[in-house]
Amino acid sequence: MREENIFKQLETVRNITVELLETIHETKWDAIPEGFRNNIRWNAGHILTIQELFANGFHSISKNLPGRYLDYFSKDTSPANWGEQAPSKEELLRLLKDQSAWIRTACEGNLEQKLDKPFRGFETFGELLLFGSFHEGLHTGIINAQDKIVSEHK
Repeated sequence: MREENIFKQLETVRNITVELLETIHETKWDAIPEGFRNNIRWNAGHILTIQELFANGFHSISKNLPGRYLDYFSKDTSPANWGEQAPSKEELLRLLKDQSAWIRTACEGNLEQKLDKPFRGFETFGELLLFGSFHEGLHTGIINAQDKIVSEHK
């Protein structure tokens, strides 16, 4: 697959995610619907943080994200454990909008580079970024469901 196609897919999926998040009033972002362990804010931050980890080959998150994002939004974290004010909708949306450009800058020309260790059978940065697109789609679906559930209970 051509590198340009991968970056186009990442950008398209991200635009869909951002468009959805922009339509959801921030008052709904912190509700945790029954049957869920996280909320819309966590899912938005999780998409951002995990894609950043994928783009960096799991080494760390870049200087583009505050270090506390790993504590807030990594796998198996929960808003129930947040000790301080979580990032605002505005901050998360700004970072989500900017991330595609950072990833392109950091990864362009390196998508065939092998990962230090395969992840779920993926061996290159390009494969991992495409998996990130799938991962983002899953969480965008969860955000959509949570929005509907929260709206029905208000």
